[in-house]
Amino acid sequence: MDLDTFIAKHRITPALTDMFLFRSLGKDVIRQAEAKCAWKLFAKDVTIINQDDLAQDVLFVRHGLVRVVQFTASGREISYADIGPGGHFGEMAAIDGGPRSAYVIALHDTVAGVLPGKDFLGLMRSHHEFALNVMRTLTAVVRGINVRLRDLSALRAPDRVAVELVRLGRQWSGGETASRITIRPAPTATDIANRAATTRETVARTFADLARRKLIRRVGHDLEILDVFALEDSVGELL
Repeated sequence: MDLDTFIAKHRITPALTDMFLFRSLGKDVIRQAEAKCAWKLFAKDVTIINQDDLAQDVLFVRHGLVRVVQFTASGREISYADIGPGGHFGEMAAIDGGPRSAYVIALHDTVAGVLPGKDFLGLMRSHHEFALNVMRTLTAVVRGINVRLRDLSALRAPDRVAVELVRLGRQWSGGETASRITIRPAPTATDIANRAATTRETVARTFADLARRKLIRRVGHDLEILDVFALEDSVGELL
């Protein structure tokens, strides 16, 4: 399916208005940036960015979902982040001129605006609020990596699985304080293993342990976290 057909079918408006980096910017500035964007459709499972590639475009997700990953020497995937509508990726290469630091793969059919790196840098130089938003997102990335490194060094694999379930639950609840959360559809064992830097077998054993403790249960294709606070408290106690 071509881009025009896809955006018409899904009623997508190719625009940067709702992108986090463009918050607080005037409509004229946003329109100028949109005029420099090339809108593209990336099919599910397509690799959008290859690690070590020298391109410096910055991509803004309008529709769909992408995942930022790296691979170990043995070929095991490590997932860093999922980026959906309103998010962006590719800014580090645009800022420092270096190669891409990771792979980015489309989890669903994804529509993104592709902004040349030189135009991205021009926005940073000309609009301090845009530059601040870029710094805020990079700071969030650094904080997230610090947390993951802490978890990898301090937690056993089953505990890391529980932590990833808590994170997913918080994402699905939109940061709300609900104790019972349904993740729809349930994440696969491979997804959780990649997030927690462990094996699918460990994920399966941990899920079974959490189900016995009545902290999670599967309902059809969904996964229910029965008490996210108790799940969080279980970290450090799992087999």
